[in-house]
Amino acid sequence: MLRLFLSVDMVGSTEFKARFTGQGSEGWLDIFQGFFTSFPLMVAGQIGFEFLDDDQTPSIDVWKVMGDEVVFVATPSSPEELTSILIALLRTMTLYEERHFQQLPLRLKGTAWLAGFDGQNIEIEIPELSSSGGAHLDFIGPDIDLGFRIGKFARPGSMVISLDVLEVVLGARNAAKAAIYLMGKEPLKGVMFGRPYPIIWMLAAESGFAFLPWEIEQDPMMAAASKAAPAPVADLRRTIDDMRHYLKKMHGRDRPAVRLG
Repeated sequence: MLRLFLSVDMVGSTEFKARFTGQGSEGWLDIFQGFFTSFPLMVAGQIGFEFLDDDQTPSIDVWKVMGDEVVFVATPSSPEELTSILIALLRTMTLYEERHFQQLPLRLKGTAWLAGFDGQNIEIEIPELSSSGGAHLDFIGPDIDLGFRIGKFARPGSMVISLDVLEVVLGARNAAKAAIYLMGKEPLKGVMFGRPYPIIWMLAAESGFAFLPWEIEQDPMMAAASKAAPAPVADLRRTIDDMRHYLKKMHGRDRPAVRLG
């Protein structure tokens, strides 16, 4: 089984909370409570809107909340479903910023990655300590770690995606809904035996990067993206093939094509 993990993180939250040093949580608590309460509901609403004409709406659940980040998990049944989920999440991020962060120095950034649970990653039930009993389902493994590694290369208003997610999107009949950008390569600890990993950003096809002027001035990747065009499909497929060739030739590892459904 392949699960899709989706992280949405607040940008600028540490500095924002620091404004209220000495005042406790008064001044910022309502904003953060509102995010963790309202944002998942907005995601569910936009997922419903995206799949309005379909017989079924895919479920998406909150896996965990960490600091100023909420991580969702879903089990898409097809490349088209995965692509539509990503588009719905990107739209939710934009809408939430417009409604709640217009007068605040806060933004949202996203990360999307896949993890398979047929061997190298595991699901584990952690017993709840509350009187209600039950258990919390957790996920552990190298593919889980990968998502948090690439997450540090996410930027406001966009989504960084893993190579597996890229491959699925490219194979979807609705791939034209997405605009995908190659933003270079970066070494990631414990990933691809140290070979730099492609940094891939995704937007909805009808939108462009909505970086603020000072964000572009301070971040070379954002400055480059603001002038870039979406990558040709041939370049994206070559990036995937190069990774697969490297793993096979240099480390004897077969990385099969990603299949959903």
